[in-house]
Amino acid sequence: MDFHHLKYFVEVADKKSFSKAARTLHISQSAISRTIKALEEELGVVLFMRNAKAVELTDAGTIFLSHAKRVVFMFEHLKTDFENEFKLEQGTVLIGLPPITGAPIFANLLGAFKQEYPQIELDLYEHGSKKVEISVQEGLIDLGIVCTQPKEKDFESFFLTQDPMNVIIHRDNILSKEKTIPLKKLANESLVLYRDDFNLHDEIIQHCKKIGFQPKIVFETSQRDLMIQTVVANLGVALLPSRLCPTKETNPRVSESVVVRPLVEPEIMHVLYVIWKRGHYLSHAAQLWLDFVRNKARVISNL
Repeated sequence: MDFHHLKYFVEVADKKSFSKAARTLHISQSAISRTIKALEEELGVVLFMRNAKAVELTDAGTIFLSHAKRVVFMFEHLKTDFENEFKLEQGTVLIGLPPITGAPIFANLLGAFKQEYPQIELDLYEHGSKKVEISVQEGLIDLGIVCTQPKEKDFESFFLTQDPMNVIIHRDNILSKEKTIPLKKLANESLVLYRDDFNLHDEIIQHCKKIGFQPKIVFETSQRDLMIQTVVANLGVALLPSRLCPTKETNPRVSESVVVRPLVEPEIMHVLYVIWKRGHYLSHAAQLWLDFVRNKARVISNL
């Protein structure tokens, strides 16, 4: 039994005629007769009473018609119903991002997305870039934001934004008198860095080694505020992207104790990429989020 058996049966029942059903379906009357006969043999019942004037349903045919009509209706509307449901802007997107990403930027970005697609849920997971990459690779999350250029063989990606690194120093530190701070001048300073599951941790250490010193790390954390408070307590010097550094406007009390200076020689850029697993299926909701962020990337870069 297949769809055509049911379709032909319903048409004969509606037209009460094999010949009329054949004309409607644009097939021969003999083809319809053979199909109905095969259906009756498969079900083990007679579906129609045939006479010279008309074709009438038997009791079994009447019962079978109600079921057949439902199946035919569902089948004929399957493609339309699927497309309508698939195109509904709903679902859940799992996104991993490091705490080091600029909060105001992503708050505005996610807020704008929710305003445009209110029925799509965004579940955010805060982890270092290394763990975000692993989670994307293992399919635990749909998409990720990472702080390093991803490997092309593992991920599809696009560049989102970049931000120069700054140095946060206590006002009592002699380096606070400098307008800019070369990395080599931090050789004797106690550094406060993000944990080693953040790519930026490795990048800073590599730059230090490249110019000839092993950094003295006094504290590692994933919490930006804790990094800044460690500097306020004059326990070390912190390196942060400029957008995450305290200002007189955003944190006047902290600014009384610390100063922020650009890091130079070399200038280290904190980059952000959006990644997803290469060759991995993305839901319609995840694809909408990707398209939205890609369209906003140029605006974000100018913030």
